[in-house]
Amino acid sequence: EELEEIGKNTNSQLLLRRILMSQMSIHFYDRNWVKVMELFEKNPPSKFNNVLATGLALYGGVASLTLARQTHELKWRRIGEEAVEKMTKYEKVSSVNYSWVAKLLRAELHYLDGNLDLAEATFKASIGSARDNQCAHNEALVHELYGIFCIENEMVDNGAKQLQLALEKYKQWGAMNKANDLQMFIDIVDPTSLRALTNTPI
Repeated sequence: EELEEIGKNTNSQLLLRRILMSQMSIHFYDRNWVKVMELFEKNPPSKFNNVLATGLALYGGVASLTLARQTHELKWRRIGEEAVEKMTKYEKVSSVNYSWVAKLLRAELHYLDGNLDLAEATFKASIGSARDNQCAHNEALVHELYGIFCIENEMVDNGAKQLQLALEKYKQWGAMNKANDLQMFIDIVDPTSLRALTNTPI
């Protein structure tokens, strides 16, 4: 808050943009989709240059498509579809940098539409593109979201595997707080634990 006040008082757009992306990143990796969208709606990608706009499209796209699934509100779908369209355009400009994002958002949109087989295939394609991008945190994110998709659709063993891969990549990135949070989630959704709770095969 103090840094944001300094940015406003000095009209430092660079500082304000860095604060915005830091705040969105924290909420995004905490999977606090409502908070992500509160910031996104105040700061739409159209206000910023390409680099910042792509980050906002990623954060806002995943958050809005997830909220669309959870709430069935059309406004979240529209925002998510706009993010998919934007990232598809960026993908054509630089496949190396943006292909993994475009595929990830398309996977989430397929999931929203109930096209589970296509969603799964697109998640896998996004993982491949993120690996080609050679950024551990990108690959970690896709493994995490694919893992959650699997768990939500009764593919718990594969979901647990994907989350473990995400955990390893977050540690490789050095994001230990995120890794610790994800470990707690993994402990909850561990297939053995779930079987013990339900007393039925998964």
